[in-house]
Amino acid sequence: MRRCVRCLLALVVATAALALMPGLAAAVTSPSPSPSPSATPLVFKVGIGEDVDGINPFTNWSSITWEGFRLNYDFLTWYDANYKPTPDLATSWSFTDGGRVWTFKIRSGVTWHDGVPLTAHDIAFTYNYIIDNSDYTWAYTQYFDHVTKVEAPDDTTLVITSDRPNAGMLALYVPILPEHIWSKIPAKSLTTLKDVPKVGSGPFMFDQVVKSKYVSMKANKKYFGGAPTIDELYFMIYQDSDGLVQDYKAGNLDVAVVESPSYLRSLQNVKGSKTVAADRIGFHELGFNCYQSPKSKGNPLLLDAHIRQAVHWAIDKQKIDQQAMDGKAVVGTSVISPAAGDWHWNPPAGQLVTYNPEKAKQILDAAGYKDRDGDGIREDSKGRKLSFRLAAMSAYPNDIMAAKMIHQWLSDVGIQTKLEIVDEGAFGDRVADNADMDMYIWSWGGDIDPAFMLSCFTTTQILNWSDCMYSNPVYDALYKQQAAAVDRPERLRVIHQMQQILYQQDPYIVLWYAVDSQAYRTDKWTGYQLVPKGTGRPVWTFLRGTYIHLKPVVAEAKTSGGIGGGAIAGIVVAVVVVCGAVVFLLLRRRRPQSEEL
Repeated sequence: MRRCVRCLLALVVATAALALMPGLAAAVTSPSPSPSPSATPLVFKVGIGEDVDGINPFTNWSSITWEGFRLNYDFLTWYDANYKPTPDLATSWSFTDGGRVWTFKIRSGVTWHDGVPLTAHDIAFTYNYIIDNSDYTWAYTQYFDHVTKVEAPDDTTLVITSDRPNAGMLALYVPILPEHIWSKIPAKSLTTLKDVPKVGSGPFMFDQVVKSKYVSMKANKKYFGGAPTIDELYFMIYQDSDGLVQDYKAGNLDVAVVESPSYLRSLQNVKGSKTVAADRIGFHELGFNCYQSPKSKGNPLLLDAHIRQAVHWAIDKQKIDQQAMDGKAVVGTSVISPAAGDWHWNPPAGQLVTYNPEKAKQILDAAGYKDRDGDGIREDSKGRKLSFRLAAMSAYPNDIMAAKMIHQWLSDVGIQTKLEIVDEGAFGDRVADNADMDMYIWSWGGDIDPAFMLSCFTTTQILNWSDCMYSNPVYDALYKQQAAAVDRPERLRVIHQMQQILYQQDPYIVLWYAVDSQAYRTDKWTGYQLVPKGTGRPVWTFLRGTYIHLKPVVAEAKTSGGIGGGAIAGIVVAVVVVCGAVVFLLLRRRRPQSEEL
């Protein structure tokens, strides 16, 4: 859950050619964040509008961090382009005892980045480390509900035993860690760990992480799935989307991941480039503080579901989509997005909440909230006003625009909001501080399997993954029921019922489903893995295919330490023609915490 520095390398070109090409001369004098004078790595650059919060797999959760985790580490199982389970470290699996015992065959011949062999014992260590230290590893503990034992009887066998059938064994979204390194780290030090180990077994290796600038990774040429063609991967971080867009146009990026679809319009006619706005798993929500505790620092009036329901009827989601999302997003309903397939529950016509301010007023009137003093703000029977803080994150202009629209719509039905534009990291601290907020617009990514997202509304996740602090014993029981439903149709039925409860109780109002807006160079690279196949986006897809299978359109086009871009590549061709000199080049080029992490 919840932006970059142009990086160009030194390039030796004939003096006469530089004189003819002043733009190139200026470009080659720009410093690279990772100068490598003698090497000529093949570099791929992705521009993003989020900052990085670090690379600790137990504490850091920015989207750029997790894109890196998916490349630095392997997992027990993975996903294909249709988001169905597929082998990763496990090559095959089976279950017995009605789904209580799962046995995985682990591939042999895999090594960690430092050369040490990876075995089933490392996987067992990772899972047991999480289970045995739940106070410090809470970010993953929901994956192991009812797991009683994880064993590795030999190097290539893993056995997971639960006290009830467990439907989530093929959706353990947990990076596998090297036992020979992490066994030396006490769990109590995880939240304060400074020198975070980088060793994984995935197709790329973390190299440098510099807050507000870039994250660099190097290819693991011994990767069991085949060595990536590119040598270096840079996630270039931009503080504003305008700079990102301009650098992509200038040819300094291979992919641009922009925050709002509206920015995509200016990239649609870039020569040698394609654009896509594709639905992805995740959503933007209006959340409410539902913390039923004396410790809560939120307005207790929001514990009344009638207020939350009235707010839902008062919001015009269609207009938010048109104005804040350029009409590219799917209007939100339930908390599992349509991109997750049939796990998504669609409210039937009789339950669908639409824009109806009169309905909102009726709900508030019936619940006893009226404007008793004539100031336009409703009060309860004790005179407490329906006045709430409404926070939106400063990094997301589309969220801010939505918040301003919601502020006016709620005023129209007698609810006052005080708009706060806040830093995302600081807001996260407020949430953890006994829920010091009222209403807020935020967003989620989530897993492909729905269990993780649904777990965030269980009582056990209050002050952990839950930011709305919702608690409902009926919902909690259903969560356990779906987790034990090895029969998929039965699990689907329960998961739909859970989404229906959340839709009716409104701890979240899902405003729109997440959209990935991306532009990518097709004149320089081939081998993109688009998700959905053929029409989707190349990166931020949960999958690794793009990074592994990329190849330069012209095999001889090599970088010199990280320069690049379409425009400069064109200049190089001109230099070859005019000067007869062969110049090899390519290119290198968003949530927050540390200058050098």
